[in-house]
Amino acid sequence: MKKVLQYLKEYQRSHFDWKLYLTILLFTTICIIFNYRFDFEDGVIDSYNGQPIKWLWMFLFHGFPFVVVCLILYFFGKKKDWLSSKSYWIKFIIGFGLLSLDRSFYGFDEWLKVLPRMEYHFIIRCVHWASSLILVVIPMLILYPFLEKDETKNYYGLSWKRFDPKPYLVLLGISALFIGIGSFIGDIQEFYPRYTGSGANLYLSQNPDLAEGWLVAAYELCYGSNFISVELIFRGFLIFAFTRTLGGYAVLPMVVTYAFLHFGKPLGETISSIFGGYVLGIISYNSRNIWGGIFIHLGVAWLMELFGWLHK
Repeated sequence: MKKVLQYLKEYQRSHFDWKLYLTILLFTTICIIFNYRFDFEDGVIDSYNGQPIKWLWMFLFHGFPFVVVCLILYFFGKKKDWLSSKSYWIKFIIGFGLLSLDRSFYGFDEWLKVLPRMEYHFIIRCVHWASSLILVVIPMLILYPFLEKDETKNYYGLSWKRFDPKPYLVLLGISALFIGIGSFIGDIQEFYPRYTGSGANLYLSQNPDLAEGWLVAAYELCYGSNFISVELIFRGFLIFAFTRTLGGYAVLPMVVTYAFLHFGKPLGETISSIFGGYVLGIISYNSRNIWGGIFIHLGVAWLMELFGWLHK
């Protein structure tokens, strides 16, 4: 835990500027109010589900906050080189292109329609969660040597070097306490567990001899695998790929973009993602490793499932 606190202190000492932070917070707040007031992500963007144009919508949706925060950094005189950097824009297009593909690709829905109708719903839900491994993780690992001249082969923080799980166990314990309390006063009960909306009951109706525990395990493993790609993109790519042009300030546009990822989820979860993304981003930036974030993200996701299930 001392190591984590040291990371936070060092980052604040080098990067904190209350005017800069207040401006970014104001921009983020306006975006959150707009989205939840007009249901923009769910009501507008998701109306294009299954259509190729959704990729463009998702590209603009996630790229917008990242560029705006970079512009804020520019006007505050923190980082200006990025605007004319070819490397910045190539990585921006590739990174947000893959993220948008992951959030808009519906090919699996068509390919798996040959499955029995009562089993299709559960299987496609599992595939949707696990598809990020194919659409994001593998392409990024393949592209890494071409995008980064890195002799250490860090692979955007996926290297096991310097990973110490102890601090993250403490953070996960603290998170469990707050999630447990929040599950009584927030809207977590309405949204979790995600498993209950997976269609597992339909699958079991066609396979009565199958123990439900196997479906729970399959769904939760697929659900958890999605967070590997989330950490690789947000705490890995969006930080390490842009440190050459943004330095440590790369954490800030990542945080706001990460909040946008949570639009459509409970408001409390979106707000908490700002603080969680900020802390995990600083840890990733200083440790040069994203496994701690993966560890915490998986733990928090499964804790949300657990508390949601306990309430039901």
